Amino acid sequence: MASQPGVALRHPQRRVSETVRPPTRNRPAAAETYVRQWLARELHDSVAQTLTNMLVEIERFKDEQTGRRSALEQLDALQASTRQVLASLRQTMVILRDQPKSGPAFGQWLQDVLDRFHADTGIETNLMGAESWPSPLSTQASINVCRIVEEALQNVHRHSGAQRVLISLSREGDVARLYIRDDGRGHATGSALYGLGTIGMKERALLLGGELRVESGFGNGTAIEARIPVEHLTH
Repeated sequence: MASQPGVALRHPQRRVSETVRPPTRNRPAAAETYVRQWLARELHDSVAQTLTNMLVEIERFKDEQTGRRSALEQLDALQASTRQVLASLRQTMVILRDQPKSGPAFGQWLQDVLDRFHADTGIETNLMGAESWPSPLSTQASINVCRIVEEALQNVHRHSGAQRVLISLSREGDVARLYIRDDGRGHATGSALYGLGTIGMKERALLLGGELRVESGFGNGTAIEARIPVEHLTH
């Protein structure tokens, strides 16, 4: 449309575009954070879980190869390679999630857990040797060791009828040892003691490059021992 004499036409388009357009300064950073967190979740839910299941299945298969030294050596080598891949993958996930590399002071956390356990159940607890372990643990080690302890205490509360439970931490060279023992009634092999909770504890020890054993018998209480390389607790 032609302009009328003496009337100046205004062009509001630029002003409108400036006011309507959403701010974009923070969009790239937010998008990058979202993608990194999404990728970390996908890696955990798919690849990491598959590798974890492989470790557990290999460990079960090893139990069937008693006396076959060559087969056991090959399975040990396969487990070691799988753990290395899984450790690298978890380190990548920590970086993607921008998580801190170190967790809380383990000794203090463990004492707090035992204090709450005693308050809730009335079962006496005794912690020994916390100073022998490195502190702080890595985030991944903190999560897995803490879950082992929590599951063990739940088993004591639910199944043992114990009056006391001992948590002992020690170190033998490059190996850290976690020992949990109660004075309860004990269990027979093949009972509920060896259910999903115990399998979960063994899985977590395997993820840290270690192993976990359970010993129990009627009237003798239950003992759980996890042995984990010290370097896997801090890296």
